[in-house]
Amino acid sequence: MQSVEVNRTDRKAIRDFLRLPFGLYRNYPNWVPPLMPGERARFRPGFEFYNHSDAAFFLVRDAHGRPVGRIAVLEHRPHNAYRGAHDALLYLYEAIDDDRVAGSLFEAAEGWARARGLGRLVGPKGFMTGDGLGLLVEGFDLRPAFGIPYNPPYYARQWEQVGGMQKEVDYVSGILRRETFSYPERLQRLVEKVKIRMGFHVPDIRSRADLMVYAERLKEAYNSAFVTVWSYTPIPDGELDTIVKRLFTFADPRLIKLIFKGEELAGFTLAYPDISAALQRTKGELWPFGWLDILLEKNRTDYCDVNGNAVLPKFQGMGANVLLYDNITSTLIHSRFQAAELIQVQETNVRMMGDLVNYFQHGFDKRHRVYSRSLG
Repeated sequence: MQSVEVNRTDRKAIRDFLRLPFGLYRNYPNWVPPLMPGERARFRPGFEFYNHSDAAFFLVRDAHGRPVGRIAVLEHRPHNAYRGAHDALLYLYEAIDDDRVAGSLFEAAEGWARARGLGRLVGPKGFMTGDGLGLLVEGFDLRPAFGIPYNPPYYARQWEQVGGMQKEVDYVSGILRRETFSYPERLQRLVEKVKIRMGFHVPDIRSRADLMVYAERLKEAYNSAFVTVWSYTPIPDGELDTIVKRLFTFADPRLIKLIFKGEELAGFTLAYPDISAALQRTKGELWPFGWLDILLEKNRTDYCDVNGNAVLPKFQGMGANVLLYDNITSTLIHSRFQAAELIQVQETNVRMMGDLVNYFQHGFDKRHRVYSRSLG
């Protein structure tokens, strides 16, 4: 089998690339389709990523011409410039359970990377900040949160044994359920002390208009809050606008918690109503009526995703993290939500991992793994 690069003007090849997962996951009830308008946007010349970087898309077909595997390979120049690296990022990997297909995809990715003088394969890692990281290696019995990868268990074997990839870093996710959760007394005692002693406050945000007041400060904070995280790369202005727009589109403003010290934004908790069930029903499409189903799901789901939890470096060590976890607790206890999923915490983030153990005594339900391999 041989991988063929997808011409970004070839509508049939693009359609086959995008539709491949729908056949592959037919018997996987937990799989959630992505938002398809965003998937199609990656093939358009105006996609923000192509202002600074490049990518190629490869597709494998069987003897009958049916698509059976795909992969995207990215030369993400800001990623490499920030790290002084020469990485090729792998993303959008899908394949049937056939090692010949997997081998063809990794061979194509390596060839593309070598032709550009890139020396390492890394992934899964996407085009923009906010794209879900890694392969799922634990938690296959659970539905993924919106935007977070789900894949068959055999993918890890393909990446490790066929692709020769090795673990780079893991991300873990945990689900807090109201029926089994108790508000830690230690957290209750600390919250008010920290607010008084350090002068932190959390404004009451109830509407989109309230949230818009803080939009520019949130953009600035987002680009500096995760500098110690493995996946961090400074976000170009255009992409930052896209990320914030996406945030505002799916957010319930009442779930966005901003922590201030005086007039300075010190930290934030970004939580969203989970719309995964609607995406399964609409197959990721917004038109003609998918947008209505998603809107209804946003207002009726009893599950929320916490996918952005940070204290800015300047304010770390001052107790603001206590308020972050109080925000999560308040969301779970004082709302309609029956469960909150803390999404993709980097396992080497010692401070946050320690906080989760101390405050919530909670194990993790899902694990995603990012891999790497030197090309020698």
